[in-house]
Amino acid sequence: MGIYSRDYLRDSPGPSGFAFRPGSVCKWIIIANIAVFLLQNVSPYVQYWLELDPAAVVRGQVWRLVTYSFCHAREQLLHIIFNMLFVWWFGRALETMFGSREFLLFYLTAALIAGLSFVGLQFMVHDLSPAIGASGAVMAIVMVYAMYYPRQQILIWGIIPVEIRWLVVFYLVFDGWPVLVSLTSGGGGDGIAHAAHLGGLAFGFLYKRQGWRLETWAARIRWPGAGRVFRPRPKLRVFHPEDDAPDDLDEQVDRILEKIYVHGEASLTEAERALLKKASRKYKHRSP
Repeated sequence: MGIYSRDYLRDSPGPSGFAFRPGSVCKWIIIANIAVFLLQNVSPYVQYWLELDPAAVVRGQVWRLVTYSFCHAREQLLHIIFNMLFVWWFGRALETMFGSREFLLFYLTAALIAGLSFVGLQFMVHDLSPAIGASGAVMAIVMVYAMYYPRQQILIWGIIPVEIRWLVVFYLVFDGWPVLVSLTSGGGGDGIAHAAHLGGLAFGFLYKRQGWRLETWAARIRWPGAGRVFRPRPKLRVFHPEDDAPDDLDEQVDRILEKIYVHGEASLTEAERALLKKASRKYKHRSP
């Protein structure tokens, strides 16, 4: 089996035989958000039970630390549109790179960390207003994507080209300043959950910087079935040590496959093509 069995190109099935298809988690996240948004417009009780209410969280309603991220402002259609566009544009690349199960854990954990950040600040400034929106988890996606592809250009409003690293800098300033003002002066908020955004950005930064893999952690949870559902994929064991392949072959292959995903196969140098061929020959000899 060659390099095309890697997580970039498919997600291996679990013990039950079920397998995510590339991009499927992003698709279902978007579907879930749209479904909840429609339900919010049918009944106000949906948002009442899902929104991030700090006082309710400390009373034990901890599900709100994640469910709030599937709610959006009913009167602001752009709120859900832009969040879901960011999930689709940048989330699919991360899901393809990390695998669907890892990306799902990443997204939900980002929402949780963003929610905790918001609740913590609200108690510090004595403001228990609730929050809704996927922006905290989306900020984590944007941060990780920007750390992989800092010079990737996006079009603001479809017109202005900006490198994504500068978009991250903008968010850090846009969200950091109001949080600083709230902490120093105790002033009222502007209706935006800036602390949740910062929590998502911080989690995304640490996730990429520290090389975290949540599947590995989840497999250690001692509840029935966790080890089977979140079992990390086995790493390839390469034989023929006399081969002149570099010690960090897997890491180099990962970087090349990321480059193919973003820029296409035509962007590869001759050296990179030769390394892929060498890697494919070695992976054919991996143990079953």
